[in-house]
Amino acid sequence: MNKFLLLILVLIAVTGISFGIHYAVLQYNDLDHWWIGSGYSLLGMYAFCAIASLVMAMVYVGVDYSMPTQTGFAFLIGMTIKAAASYFYIQEGINLLENDFIELNFMVVFFIYLGYDAFVAYYLVNQHEPEPKK
Repeated sequence: MNKFLLLILVLIAVTGISFGIHYAVLQYNDLDHWWIGSGYSLLGMYAFCAIASLVMAMVYVGVDYSMPTQTGFAFLIGMTIKAAASYFYIQEGINLLENDFIELNFMVVFFIYLGYDAFVAYYLVNQHEPEPKK
């Protein structure tokens, strides 16, 4: 199977399972009303992070194809850029609510996709055949 297709399928699975569990936990604890008037939504947070991870996966696959020894470095640069973009996305929600509802939910989503991005980098770095010892 194509590497990129496999990574997309994993991203879809991670997004679906994580969103379902996160949504169910908020519904079960009757916390979903905190989204009203905040300008953010759980679906929006997952969409932002999923699209950012998809773009990063495309970059990692491209770097792995053209410069396979630099994939780890691309991961570090990519995570720095993604963290900065995430800050710009969530900055208006910081300290918006007194119970840090927006920040905590965003951190959960961010760390889920950080784990996915680490998986992508690990998967790509470890796909290369080692050279035989002489």
